[in-house]
Amino acid sequence: MRAVRAWISAHPWTARALLYGGALLLGIPWAFSVVMTGVQRVPPSPLPAPWQEVRLRSADGLALRAALRAGDPARPAVVIAHGLGDTLESFLALGGAFATRGHTVLAVDLRGHGGSDGRHTTLGGLEQRDVTAGLEHLRAAGLARGGFVLFGFSMGAVAVLHAAADQPDVKAVVAECPYDTYRDTIAHHAQLLYGLPRWVPLIPLAIRIAEWRAGFDADAIDSVAAARRIRAPLFLIVDGLDPRMPEPVVRRVLDAHPGPKQLWVADGVDHVGAQFHPEYAARVSAFLRSAGVF
Repeated sequence: MRAVRAWISAHPWTARALLYGGALLLGIPWAFSVVMTGVQRVPPSPLPAPWQEVRLRSADGLALRAALRAGDPARPAVVIAHGLGDTLESFLALGGAFATRGHTVLAVDLRGHGGSDGRHTTLGGLEQRDVTAGLEHLRAAGLARGGFVLFGFSMGAVAVLHAAADQPDVKAVVAECPYDTYRDTIAHHAQLLYGLPRWVPLIPLAIRIAEWRAGFDADAIDSVAAARRIRAPLFLIVDGLDPRMPEPVVRRVLDAHPGPKQLWVADGVDHVGAQFHPEYAARVSAFLRSAGVF
C-alpha cells in the first residue's frame, strides 16, 4: 500500500485519469444495463366481469397474475403475452373476441409487470417461463385438451416463440414484432436510440452486467433458433412504421421456421399497433382457419 500511495503522489494526474477512466468504463455500461433490465410497472386494475384473476407460479418461483375466461376445453386455449412496460389489460378486448367463440383465454402479466412479481425484464428470455406457467396451469385445469394458440407482442412475442418450441400441443403461434436475438436487438437499439455503433465495446460489457444483474444468458435468447423448433403454423406481423423491429429482423425469424408460416406487414402502424389495423381481425382469422384452429 505504501508503494501505491507513493506512486499516486508521484503521478497524481495519471492516477486521476485511471480512476475517472475506470469509473466511466464501468459506470456507463452499468447504467445501460439498468435501462436494459428495468421495468416501468403499471399498477393492475380490477378485472371486468367475466374475467377471473388467477395466480400462477413460474419455474423460478415468481408469483404471476393472469386473467382467465374458461371456455370449451375441446377448443384450443388462447394464451396472450404483452410487451415491455405493458400489462394484460391491453389485450382483454383481443382475448374477449376469442372467448365469445368458446375458447378458453388466459392473459398473463409477465414478470416485473402489472400484478406479477419480479424486478427485472430480460426482454422475453426468462419471460418464456411465465408463458409456460400459463400453459401448465391450463393443462392442469383440464382447459387445454384442444391444445394452444399463443399470441405475443414485442417482448411477449419473443417469450411465446421460446415457450412454443418443442411443444406438441401448440397448434398456432401469432407473434407481432419479435426481435431476432438479444445481442442483435441491444446493438440495434443502442444505435437507434443513442447513436452508438455496433463495434463499441460498451455494448457487450453492458450485456454482461445485465446478465449478472437479472440472472439470464443473453445467448439463449434467440428467436431464430426457437423458430426452428416450432412445429405449429407461425404467423409473424411486422408493424410497417416500426424502426425497432423492422421487416428484415422479423424475416430472419420467419425464414428459420420450417412452416407452415405467413408474414404480414401491417402498413401505417408503429410498434405493437397492428391490432388497431382495419385488416387485423381478417388476417388473423384467415391464418387460424388455415391452421385448423377455427
